[in-house]
Amino acid sequence: MSISQKDLKKSKDLVEKLLKVNDVKYNDWLHQQHQQFIEENQDLILQALSAFTGQEEEEGKNESKVNEQVSVRPTSIPVMQN
Repeated sequence: MSISQKDLKKSKDLVEKLLKVNDVKYNDWLHQQHQQFIEENQDLILQALSAFTGQEEEEGKNESKVNEQVSVRPTSIPVMQN
């Protein structure tokens, strides 16, 4: 079901009036809503970006290379004497 422009305008006007009572600007509130929605869908966004850039394949290759690397032994640091 699609919302009509008339209904959308009525809702927006009501929200703007309610926000004004609370001394909040509509655009500030709207930006906050956008940020919240982005944060809630961050995993999906990152998955889509990874698929788009092909990083999922690269990450898999890099992980296998890291597992194949030989461990590094700590070396001693020479102590200087006066």
